[in-house]
Amino acid sequence: MARFFVALFSLLAGLASAAPYTPNSDDQILVRLSPAEQALGQPASAGSEANAIRQAREYIDYARQREDSRFLGYARAILSPWLGSPSSPPIALLMAEIEQRQHQFAQAQTRLTKLLERHPNDGQAWLMLANLHRVQGRFEDARHACRQGASTLPPTTVVICQSSIQAMTGQLPKAWQTLQRLADSGLASPGNEQRWLHTLLAEMAIQQGLYDQANNYLNAALQDAPQPPYLVYLQNDLRLMRGDNDKVIAALQPWQDRENALLRLAIAAQRSHHPDADRWQQAYQDLLNAAQQSGRDIHLREQARFQLQVSARPEAALQTAQANWETQREISDLRILLASAAASGDQDAHQQAMQFIDLHGISDAPSQPLQDASP
Repeated sequence: MARFFVALFSLLAGLASAAPYTPNSDDQILVRLSPAEQALGQPASAGSEANAIRQAREYIDYARQREDSRFLGYARAILSPWLGSPSSPPIALLMAEIEQRQHQFAQAQTRLTKLLERHPNDGQAWLMLANLHRVQGRFEDARHACRQGASTLPPTTVVICQSSIQAMTGQLPKAWQTLQRLADSGLASPGNEQRWLHTLLAEMAIQQGLYDQANNYLNAALQDAPQPPYLVYLQNDLRLMRGDNDKVIAALQPWQDRENALLRLAIAAQRSHHPDADRWQQAYQDLLNAAQQSGRDIHLREQARFQLQVSARPEAALQTAQANWETQREISDLRILLASAAASGDQDAHQQAMQFIDLHGISDAPSQPLQDASP
């Protein structure tokens, strides 16, 4: 656990000062871990496939909740002895989830495709594959995966899967009405499915400029604890759209040890002339520098937002947004690509985004002014 102590303290110390810190001795306590963190520890031999699945699931869930990619590595290490040819469906699904979370989309897709060749009725694999295709803008492939999973997935899951694609392919009003009726019916299973439903409704409301309704759906999705970071950031992105900078700062100050929270703090603080604006900007830049030096994956969409909205480097932002666009083509990726193209005056990049919008019939109120105003 020593490496865990050092890494976590280095991150926290970097927020207060760019200067490095060296402990006085090996016995010095740098940070105290919660019981949950202590229980996780570093991976040891699982002993059986069932134990490997259980432990890997714990690591993946913790990595998602704490946004700590090291625990995805721990999950990989736990699963590695069981990655035979072929590996069991639960092992393959967990590995595909890890690869997807690390943005290794091609590897995840290959793994799921091989799994489905052996187990064509694995609904969870079809659902994961549909999401992979949707995230990358391959909407017809995503539709096919949703349909293939319909024989084994719950009907509500299939409806949500299909609606998530319709919202990106010229059928936003239809998808919106379908999911609203589903939410009102109470048929969605409590827990993950209901949270997924409310999240999609919030995203669709934002697409339509219905910010009050988006906030209501986000509040419904955030009722469960612990709160998923994605939803916390989506809610604060909505606040940024509405100019509620003080609410962003109040909500995310307790999360300022996290890269994605720091980005939003830096944006909100700069806009509101908050006294910590420079500190949060530098802290985020320090995290970017550390990630680049260590070879750790960087969230390109978020980096592009920082370059555009905080450090005012539109050309760099566009370059990063275009690199991100090569692998991710969701609404948020489209927005930063359009914004960077507009800020840098790049007509070709603007046209690239508009071709995607026109091809798929995408409707998005927040980016509409950028669509209408060619650089």
